[in-house]
Amino acid sequence: MKTFAHPVFIVCLALFCLNQLLEWQHVYVAPLHYYLDDLLCMPVVLTVALAVERVYFGNDSFVLPLNYSLWAVLLFGVFFELFLPRLSDIYTADVWDVLYYSCGAVLFHLSINKAPEPATEL
Repeated sequence: MKTFAHPVFIVCLALFCLNQLLEWQHVYVAPLHYYLDDLLCMPVVLTVALAVERVYFGNDSFVLPLNYSLWAVLLFGVFFELFLPRLSDIYTADVWDVLYYSCGAVLFHLSINKAPEPATEL
Protein backbone atom coordinates (compact mmCIF):
# COMPACT_ATOMS: atom_id res chain seq x y z
CA MET A 1 0.00 0.00 0.00
CA LYS A 2 1.40 3.36 -1.08
CA THR A 3 0.22 5.11 2.07
CA PHE A 4 2.71 3.19 4.20
CA ALA A 5 5.50 3.90 1.72
CA HIS A 6 5.46 7.64 2.42
CA PRO A 7 8.99 8.69 3.43
CA VAL A 8 7.82 10.76 6.42
CA PHE A 9 5.84 7.79 7.77
CA ILE A 10 8.82 5.48 7.31
CA VAL A 11 11.13 7.91 9.15
CA CYS A 12 8.61 8.38 11.98
CA LEU A 13 8.09 4.64 12.37
CA ALA A 14 11.84 3.95 12.24
CA LEU A 15 12.58 6.63 14.85
CA PHE A 16 9.80 5.31 17.07
CA CYS A 17 11.17 1.74 16.84
CA LEU A 18 14.72 2.93 17.46
CA ASN A 19 13.61 4.90 20.52
CA GLN A 20 11.73 1.88 21.85
CA LEU A 21 14.75 -0.34 21.27
CA LEU A 22 16.97 2.08 23.17
CA GLU A 23 14.50 2.23 26.06
CA TRP A 24 14.26 -1.58 26.08
CA GLN A 25 18.04 -1.63 26.46
CA HIS A 26 17.73 0.94 29.31
CA VAL A 27 19.38 3.67 27.25
CA TYR A 28 17.54 6.93 27.89
CA VAL A 29 18.41 9.99 25.85
CA ALA A 30 16.74 13.07 27.31
CA PRO A 31 14.67 14.86 25.97
CA LEU A 32 14.02 12.21 23.29
CA HIS A 33 13.02 9.72 25.97
CA TYR A 34 10.35 12.10 27.24
CA TYR A 35 8.89 13.54 24.06
CA LEU A 36 9.91 11.70 20.88
CA ASP A 37 7.16 9.08 21.13
CA ASP A 38 4.58 11.82 21.68
CA LEU A 39 5.78 13.70 18.60
CA LEU A 40 5.77 10.58 16.43
CA CYS A 41 2.49 9.20 17.76
CA MET A 42 0.12 11.20 15.56
CA PRO A 43 1.96 10.69 12.25
CA VAL A 44 2.03 6.93 12.87
CA VAL A 45 -1.52 6.56 14.21
CA LEU A 46 -3.09 8.92 11.68
CA THR A 47 -1.25 7.25 8.78
CA VAL A 48 -2.70 3.91 9.84
CA ALA A 49 -6.15 5.54 10.03
CA LEU A 50 -5.60 7.09 6.59
CA ALA A 51 -4.64 3.72 5.10
CA VAL A 52 -7.71 2.06 6.63
CA GLU A 53 -9.99 4.79 5.28
CA ARG A 54 -8.45 4.52 1.82
CA VAL A 55 -9.05 0.77 1.78
CA TYR A 56 -12.57 1.14 3.21
CA PHE A 57 -13.61 3.76 0.67
CA GLY A 58 -11.59 2.20 -2.16
CA ASN A 59 -10.10 5.61 -2.86
CA ASP A 60 -6.30 6.05 -2.86
CA SER A 61 -6.80 9.83 -3.06
CA PHE A 62 -8.79 10.06 0.18
CA VAL A 63 -7.36 12.52 2.74
CA LEU A 64 -8.33 12.67 6.39
CA PRO A 65 -10.37 15.71 7.33
CA LEU A 66 -8.71 18.04 9.83
CA ASN A 67 -11.29 17.19 12.49
CA TYR A 68 -9.97 13.58 12.57
CA SER A 69 -6.62 14.91 13.72
CA LEU A 70 -8.16 17.32 16.18
CA TRP A 71 -10.18 14.49 17.71
CA ALA A 72 -7.13 12.24 17.83
CA VAL A 73 -5.10 14.88 19.69
CA LEU A 74 -7.99 15.52 22.07
CA LEU A 75 -8.60 11.83 22.76
CA PHE A 76 -4.91 10.99 23.23
CA GLY A 77 -4.52 14.04 25.47
CA VAL A 78 -7.51 13.15 27.64
CA PHE A 79 -6.65 9.46 27.87
CA PHE A 80 -2.88 9.65 28.36
CA GLU A 81 -2.61 12.96 30.22
CA LEU A 82 -5.77 13.04 32.34
CA PHE A 83 -7.25 9.55 32.66
CA LEU A 84 -4.22 7.23 33.01
CA PRO A 85 -2.31 9.41 35.52
CA ARG A 86 -5.34 9.25 37.83
CA LEU A 87 -5.42 5.46 37.59
CA SER A 88 -1.78 4.77 38.35
CA ASP A 89 1.30 6.53 39.67
CA ILE A 90 3.43 5.07 36.87
CA TYR A 91 1.81 7.55 34.45
CA THR A 92 2.60 11.26 34.56
CA ALA A 93 0.40 14.04 33.24
CA ASP A 94 2.43 16.44 31.12
CA VAL A 95 0.92 19.32 29.17
CA TRP A 96 4.00 19.29 26.90
CA ASP A 97 2.90 15.88 25.62
CA VAL A 98 -0.27 17.45 24.21
CA LEU A 99 1.85 20.07 22.46
CA TYR A 100 3.92 17.30 20.86
CA TYR A 101 0.78 15.37 19.86
CA SER A 102 -0.37 18.57 18.16
CA CYS A 103 2.97 19.10 16.40
CA GLY A 104 2.84 15.51 15.16
CA ALA A 105 -0.67 16.06 13.81
CA VAL A 106 0.53 19.17 11.96
CA LEU A 107 3.45 17.18 10.54
CA PHE A 108 1.00 14.51 9.35
CA HIS A 109 -1.27 17.04 7.64
CA LEU A 110 1.53 18.97 5.98
CA SER A 111 3.35 15.94 4.65
CA ILE A 112 1.56 12.57 4.67
CA ASN A 113 -2.11 13.49 4.38
CA LYS A 114 -2.04 14.35 0.68
CA ALA A 115 -3.64 12.75 -2.34
CA PRO A 116 -0.98 10.91 -4.34
CA GLU A 117 0.33 12.74 -7.39
CA PRO A 118 -1.13 11.30 -10.60
CA ALA A 119 1.37 9.27 -12.58
CA THR A 120 2.63 11.09 -15.65
CA GLU A 121 3.07 9.22 -18.89
CA LEU A 122 6.15 9.80 -20.98
